[in-house]
Amino acid sequence: MENTRIRVAYSCAGEGFGHAARMVALAPLLEERYEMYYFVPEGLKQFITGKLPRFTSYPLPHFSFVKKEDRVQWFATFLKTIPQLIHFGKEVETLEILLRRLEIQAVLSDYDPYLAWAGKRAGIPVLQINHPGIISRTFPLNPFLWIPALVSIFLEGPWTERIHVSFFHGDVGPLFRPSLFEHSLRDEGYILVNLKPAYREPVLHVLRGMKGIQYRVFPSKDGNFEEALTGCTAVLSSAGHQIISEALHLRKPILVIPQKGQYEQQLNARMLRQTKKGTFTTISRLQKDLPAFLSRLDMYRNVSTLPKGFTLEDGTGDLLRRIDSFLRKHAFLSAYSSLRLIPQRIKRSKGTKWVPLFQPRSQL
Repeated sequence: MENTRIRVAYSCAGEGFGHAARMVALAPLLEERYEMYYFVPEGLKQFITGKLPRFTSYPLPHFSFVKKEDRVQWFATFLKTIPQLIHFGKEVETLEILLRRLEIQAVLSDYDPYLAWAGKRAGIPVLQINHPGIISRTFPLNPFLWIPALVSIFLEGPWTERIHVSFFHGDVGPLFRPSLFEHSLRDEGYILVNLKPAYREPVLHVLRGMKGIQYRVFPSKDGNFEEALTGCTAVLSSAGHQIISEALHLRKPILVIPQKGQYEQQLNARMLRQTKKGTFTTISRLQKDLPAFLSRLDMYRNVSTLPKGFTLEDGTGDLLRRIDSFLRKHAFLSAYSSLRLIPQRIKRSKGTKWVPLFQPRSQL
């Protein structure tokens, strides 16, 4: 019997773990419906396979920023990117050939321009699913932020349709992987520190100078991040969208240090402050702002309402419905027929629990 399921290629960016976390949340659900092919940067494979042991993928090049402590070094990033830009066309062409060989019918891209451009060149519909593209709805007035904002838009790549995943002003709410809810919520009296090594040490120096402060540091090879997040008192982190969303969803007050020169993180930090469930600081102000943050933990926890356009509901169900709609519209197959259900384990999602999910009839 011929396999007639829609063949979908799914890629994610290699900068940070938020894109990979969305892939971890979506992959098992998408595999129930479609024939999935994953394209992942090498640096994310260990994170994903740690959550999805049977996960396999094709290699994917990616752009990354050069950083020093909490600042993006734009000139150094530009010099590093020049060789990648020179070879960009060739890399895209290689991916295009692979997409054709695999007979891919649609591309899902989470902030990855490589596979998105390959899909466009191959005439394949591209659905862009990401958070950073939200900046196109709030373009900065400050001219000094125009370059990072334009770079962020470039990194989306081309798209046929686009869905922004965000706790503020998005098309769907943030996504939460099931492993986040495998541990009971508790308060064990420590701060979860979630920072890359590039600017971790200055923060740890401040923490070591404060008496009575207990903390656990991530990323860590040995620790279980989900277990630590559900058990912490508060979070001290960079201003990535995923960690902010997860902390707020679990009612963990969060203090973030947005990277200077990265407009998306600065926007996330400002939106966090608007929720009144957390706030932001800088490395230079951390020694002063951290005690103030810790003194207000009860206030942050007790905030019960969100500003208009904000949500902390799991957007997984809504996103699956939109993906299904996109594929019905663009990824044409000849023998569509029946309805299928969205799994009942997708909770906290608005809307009905079913969608018309077109499944081709088996061809004998």
